[in-house]
Amino acid sequence: MYKWFVASYASVITVLSLSFGLALHNLLLIGLCILLILAHLTKEPSLYVSLSKLALLIMFHWISQTDWCFSLYILILTADLHDNKSKSTIWTLVGLNMILFPIISKAVVHSFTTFSTLWGLVLYVTNSAVFILISVTLISSIKQGEKLAGERKKLTTHDALTGLPNYESCHKQLKDLLHKESHVMFILIDCTDLKAMNKSQGFQAGNLILKQVADLLQIKFSEAFFISRYGGDEFAVALAYTEQEQMLQYIEQQLGSELPKLTGIQITYGSAVLTDKGGTKDDLILLAENNLFQMKREMWLKREEHMLRSEKLRIVGELASGMAHEIRNPLTTIKGFLQISKSNGYNIENWYPLIMDEISRMSELTAEFLQFSKPHAVHFRVQSFQVCIQRVISLTLSEMSRFGHEVVYVPPQEPMNIWMDQDKMIQLLINLIKNAYESMEDNKKVIIRLYPRDYYVVLEVEDQGSGIPPEQLDQIFNPFYTTKDSGTGLGLSICHKIVQDHDGTIEIESTVNKGTRFIMTFPMASPEESNPAYSSRKKDAV
Repeated sequence: MYKWFVASYASVITVLSLSFGLALHNLLLIGLCILLILAHLTKEPSLYVSLSKLALLIMFHWISQTDWCFSLYILILTADLHDNKSKSTIWTLVGLNMILFPIISKAVVHSFTTFSTLWGLVLYVTNSAVFILISVTLISSIKQGEKLAGERKKLTTHDALTGLPNYESCHKQLKDLLHKESHVMFILIDCTDLKAMNKSQGFQAGNLILKQVADLLQIKFSEAFFISRYGGDEFAVALAYTEQEQMLQYIEQQLGSELPKLTGIQITYGSAVLTDKGGTKDDLILLAENNLFQMKREMWLKREEHMLRSEKLRIVGELASGMAHEIRNPLTTIKGFLQISKSNGYNIENWYPLIMDEISRMSELTAEFLQFSKPHAVHFRVQSFQVCIQRVISLTLSEMSRFGHEVVYVPPQEPMNIWMDQDKMIQLLINLIKNAYESMEDNKKVIIRLYPRDYYVVLEVEDQGSGIPPEQLDQIFNPFYTTKDSGTGLGLSICHKIVQDHDGTIEIESTVNKGTRFIMTFPMASPEESNPAYSSRKKDAV
């Protein structure tokens, strides 16, 4: 539309010049008008095309002998400046228009005005002002466009949060770098605790830490080839090195000590260099990722070891506290009886049975505590679970009969062998059966079931007692916790430990006033383990 307007305006000037008889040569003016229109309609934006159009315009101006061409200069210059984004081209075209237009205008002789110095000055100033205004506006527009283009390019190659090169840019820079440099050390850095911080303090706190890490990396590794944000909480650094060990020591000091102190988060990293045999950027990145994984694994193992040690210390503290509390009670009782006996001439005959009961209670408590504190059972061998259960039934049968209870045993149809310490397993079953008949009224049943499930042996001990309230189920395996009027509270804790020593699991189901069922699973011995020779070798190994 704009180009056709220029063509129309040039045609109007041609018609007016011919109508008023101003043209120096009619046919030449028409020819120049046609050439100017054709040149203006071309789509090739180059300095040579613009200079050609300017030359045609000057000739057209001269032949038409009219100052009406001033607007044509402005229109054509504006179109050329719009198509040419080069600043040097813009100033060249503006300079030529500012020089050539007043020269041609002064030389033009026409019948409408007499060229005066004042008119020439006004025309030249107006022409210059318009041309300069157009050029300044266009250059400002070009600068703004270049700025926006630069920002778009930066957004595609840089991280918006930290301003560092992003993942794609990191790979490109590393690939280019390995073509030029041979001694390159690539480091992947992971802000280990950042995910936990995002959950506890929000993403704003995490973003602040990322910015801080980015700034510190640029300070600590100011001579790096590049530093990039490799992922969500990962950064990448490419360094030049001469002595590999010396560089590794510096990295350990900065990333293992300095950065965690300054940021308050744990930093893990993996570094890698290519061997003399060479390799690609992918080889270098893969090696760094493997080293980063190994460091994360070592840190995780250390953290787990620390947590396990802390848990052990906590359990020891709880056991010591419970043991001290349980022993203090009988000691306080004995002390009281001795003080009373002192006032009675040390005659303890009346309190002797009570004192002995308290001493027996302490002895029993100490014995059970020692059993509970033993690290592992040591007499393991493959044995029949049925034989073990039959022996326990025979040992508890008389006591059960005294209370009027009945033991119902539901055996499996095939032998059930497991790797066990028989004495410990008998202790486990006796404890569970004793708890069962102590919780039941007269003439009740204790049901023992044994059956296979996949590669495991399942043992159930069910009673018809008073049951355990739901709020107490989570505590019954805790040392010194008991619901009985008398007892140490270590029985079920010992049972739980025996099951764990046999690589088994123990669960409990209970309904108040209906009964309780203990469900235990143990790994079934394979046919090879059931072989006596194999069992003997494994026993010697243990």
